[in-house]
Amino acid sequence: MSKFVILHKKKDTLNRLCCIMKVTKQTLQHLRKKVPLTNTIHYSTFIYNQLKKLNLCKSFSNRVIGHLMSILISIFISGYHGKTTDFSQNSSCPRTTIAHFLNSGKWDDTLLENTLKSSVVEIIYSEAQRTGKPVFCIVDDTIASKTKPSSQALHPIEDAYFHQSHLKRKQDYDHQAVAVMLSCNGIVLNYAFVLYNKSISKIDIVQNIAKELPEPPVMSYFLCDCWYVSEKIINTFVQKGFHTIGALKTNRLLYPSGMKKKLSELAAELSVTEKVFDLVTVKKRKYYVYRYEGNLNGIENAVVLLSYPEKAFGNPKAPEGLAKFRRK
Repeated sequence: MSKFVILHKKKDTLNRLCCIMKVTKQTLQHLRKKVPLTNTIHYSTFIYNQLKKLNLCKSFSNRVIGHLMSILISIFISGYHGKTTDFSQNSSCPRTTIAHFLNSGKWDDTLLENTLKSSVVEIIYSEAQRTGKPVFCIVDDTIASKTKPSSQALHPIEDAYFHQSHLKRKQDYDHQAVAVMLSCNGIVLNYAFVLYNKSISKIDIVQNIAKELPEPPVMSYFLCDCWYVSEKIINTFVQKGFHTIGALKTNRLLYPSGMKKKLSELAAELSVTEKVFDLVTVKKRKYYVYRYEGNLNGIENAVVLLSYPEKAFGNPKAPEGLAKFRRK
């Protein structure tokens, strides 16, 4: 693992730990009442007490705890910008000392990462148990654009590659990461944030995360875009008690009446008339929706909703597919 990846992982873990601290049993009541967190806690005392509750004070030295506290206080006060100079503003140590702590410090950031994940699961699953509302595991990838290096550059940016940007509709030079969120009853927490470096596919990244999740106490859902609607991921989440709801590409194969067809082909056939569609309203917008139940290529037991915006019915570029995959 490169030094850049290690540094990025440590900074991100600390930012996510800060988010966890804002959603503890002690502050959930304030959050539900929408009382500003800054009015309910004293940063240093609160953070130290939370580190003790997570048993981190037993695992890390006083020096490490001191650095962690100064960084977390900085994030609480100023927000997270990923810059070491921000962390040093609330520390008695110079920026170079904090940079050394993050880059080369001998402390187990994996322990911190695992503690964070366990805390996220405890908070979200406890809320599901208390309310009976579903847990949502939400996965998406994101990019951070970088300046394209010169062909003569001796030290190009580590782990930056060209990826397809859906926003720019072209290849973009950037860092790409896979984010995994757990949510229940309006509480949303980051469970994992994995920098993608081509050593492992994004499908395998998400499948590995699914394998490590415990089974939720209530019926729950995995939400994703079309990239992650794969047999491997769906089956792994099914084994852990999650239904999958995901977008579909228009070239995805379905089998209506046993005949193999692309979603786009099925849409073209059905959109000759509105009779087989239902007109539904979602947040004051109307859509024509067709429901298909059956198999997809490589996946069984699916429900697919084919939809058109009301005013774009029949437009070959307008149909969208959303699939739900259920436990057998």
